[in-house]
Amino acid sequence: MIVNCMYVGGHSVGVTHCVFVQDRLYNFQNTGRQDKTMNPSFAQLLKRRCPRNSNGGTQIPLNSNTKNINQMDNSFYRQILGGRGVLQIDQEIALDSRTRGIVKKLAANNQDFNIKFGKAMVKMGAIQVLTGTKGEIRRSCRVVNK
Repeated sequence: MIVNCMYVGGHSVGVTHCVFVQDRLYNFQNTGRQDKTMNPSFAQLLKRRCPRNSNGGTQIPLNSNTKNINQMDNSFYRQILGGRGVLQIDQEIALDSRTRGIVKKLAANNQDFNIKFGKAMVKMGAIQVLTGTKGEIRRSCRVVNK
């Protein structure tokens, strides 16, 4: 499945918890090593923020290129091109041949990013909410309710 590069651009703002990146830092795909696609100095920075034996609850910014976690711009795309994607899905869109060109274009032009991201959010806002037996409110967004 190809992730829409514009929607992932929402990761330009906000935070995640260490628990969602610890496997990339310490045991990527059960190798006992860090994710090779991650910039080594960036991995060391994250390891200081997210120690191996921590509870994983520490928050880290999704966009390490900005001091303001609420600043919306295209620096997220420059970050992932440099191997500084916090989440694996973010890093993958910069590596995949089907999406890398889009990432490069978005990284190169902040005004273009703003226009395209705005259009993507309008489109996403038109998605209808599923109700009744057509959908569910998940207890955890990563798992279908039992």
